[in-house]
Amino acid sequence: MLLLGVALAQNVTENTRDRESSVFGYVAFPRVFDGVLVDNLETPVQFRGILYLSFAAWNAWCNYHPTAVDMFGRDKFKRPAEEHTRDNKNVAVLYSLYRVYQASPHSFGGAQGLPLYRQMMREMGYDPNDQSMDLTTAVGIGNRAGRDTARLMRMDGWNGEGDISGTPKGYRQPFLDYTNYIPKNTPWRLRYPFRWQPLLENNGRGFFFRQESVTPYAGSAIAFSLTPEEVKRRKVPSPYKKGSVQAKNALPEDIKTLKRNAKEVLEVSRKLTEMQMIYAELFDNKAKAFRTKENPFGLGGIATAIRFSVLAPALDWNLDEEMIYGLGANIATFDSMVTAWKEKRRVDGVRPTGQTMEYLFGEKQFSVWGGPGRRPVKIRAGDWSPFIRTMPHAEFPSGSSCACTAVVEHALINTKNRDDFPFRFTVPKGSSKFYPGQLPSRDTDVEIKTLSEWAQLCGESRLYAGVHFKPSIQAGSDLCKGIAQSAQELTDKLVAGSLDAKWMKWLPEGADRFWETE
Repeated sequence: MLLLGVALAQNVTENTRDRESSVFGYVAFPRVFDGVLVDNLETPVQFRGILYLSFAAWNAWCNYHPTAVDMFGRDKFKRPAEEHTRDNKNVAVLYSLYRVYQASPHSFGGAQGLPLYRQMMREMGYDPNDQSMDLTTAVGIGNRAGRDTARLMRMDGWNGEGDISGTPKGYRQPFLDYTNYIPKNTPWRLRYPFRWQPLLENNGRGFFFRQESVTPYAGSAIAFSLTPEEVKRRKVPSPYKKGSVQAKNALPEDIKTLKRNAKEVLEVSRKLTEMQMIYAELFDNKAKAFRTKENPFGLGGIATAIRFSVLAPALDWNLDEEMIYGLGANIATFDSMVTAWKEKRRVDGVRPTGQTMEYLFGEKQFSVWGGPGRRPVKIRAGDWSPFIRTMPHAEFPSGSSCACTAVVEHALINTKNRDDFPFRFTVPKGSSKFYPGQLPSRDTDVEIKTLSEWAQLCGESRLYAGVHFKPSIQAGSDLCKGIAQSAQELTDKLVAGSLDAKWMKWLPEGADRFWETE
C-alpha cells in the first residue's frame, strides 16, 4: 500500500506496536468496514454505524480494563487482572464487531462485507461460527458485547430495521422516515424560496428519482452525551426573518440576503482553485477520501486522520489510550450530527442549487467553474451545479462544520489545548472520486499545520463544494461548540467505572432495559 499520510514525528515504540495491534482500528476497519460503511452510506447513517462499532469494541474491551464499565454501566463481566492481555482484548473486540455487524448488515453498509470479515477471522485463527456465551473467555465476552450493542441499536429511534411504523416484515425499508416530514417544495417548483427543495437525480442510465430527506428524525432519536432537553436548547438563528413563507409573501430583505449568499457561491465557483477542489473532496467524507489502486484505503478524512495518523503517533498512545480516545471522538461526532439535524429540520433551509439560482436570477448569466483543467464558462444561473453532489437534506446549519468543530474540540481536550500537530500528505494525480483521472492534475502535497486548521478548512470546504451558503458554516460551528466536552465527560465517567446515563432519557417508554436484569 502506498503511504500517503505521514505525521512529522513518528517512532516505533512498544506503545505503537500495542496500538497497531488493535483489531478495530488497524485490522477490521481498513479491511472490511472501510469498503462498505465508509463508501456506501449517507453521512448520518455512516456516523451511526461507526458509533455502534465503537460501542461494540468498547463493550468488549472494558472487561479487560481495571476500572472501565460498558455503555450500560456494567462491570459484572469484568475479567481478573491477569487476563487483561492484548490478545484477550483483541479477540473479544473481534467477535463483538462481527456480532453487531451480523445483526444488522445494512446499518454498516451492507452484507457484502460479512464474507470478508469471516475470511479475516479464519486467517487469524478464529472460528466465526463460535457463538459461545462463556463469559470466562474472550470469545464469549465478545459475543455478548456484540449482541447487547445490537439490542441497543434496535431501540435507538433510527428505524434501522424499518419496523418502527409497523410495516409488514417483507416490506420494511431501513432508515425510512416515520415522522411524516413533507418538504414544502417539489423538484419542479420552488414555491417556498427559503425552504428545502428535494432535487431530481438520475443514474445516467435513464433512471430518475426524487430526493427524500435523509433521516429527518435524527434530531429527535437519541444522543449519548446530551439529554433531549440539552439538544433542544441548542439553537442558531435562521438567516431569514420570515423563512417559512411562500414567494409572494417573502420579505424583500430576505430575498436580498438569499441573493447575496447565492452570488457569493457563484463567485467562489468562478474562482475555484485545484487546492480548493482537493479540500472539498477531502472533507466531504469525514472518514476517507482519494482512493487509488495503489492506495485502496485512501487518505484519512478529518476524523480518521486526526485519530490514527496525527495524535496517536505524536502522543504515543497504547491500545487502551487509543480506544478511550476513539469512544469520545465518535460520541462527539454523533451527538453533533444529532444536534445539527434537529436544527436542519427546524429551519428547513434551501440549498444553493440550479433551481435556487434560476428563481433568484432568471436568465441572467454568470461566469462559473468550467470543469477540470478548463477556464471559467459563462452560463445561465439556472444551469449551474455545485462541484459535488447536493446532499439530500436541508442546508442550515452545516452538519459538516458542526461535526468538524466537535472532532477538533475533542482532540484539543485530549492534547490539553496543544494545537500544533502538523500533518503532511500527498493527494495522488487523478485520484478524485468525483473526477477520476482528471483531478488533481498532478501529485499534490498538502500540509495542515494545526488541529484548528482542520476545523477551519472543513467548514470552508463546503463553500468550495457549492453545497452550502456561507452563513451556514459559522452557524454549524457555533451550534456544536461544547459538545465535545460533554462527550469527554461521559467517556471519563465510563473509564472511572460510573455511568452518566443521559442517553437513557431518550429511550421510548416501555423500552427493554435488558442490562438491568441480565
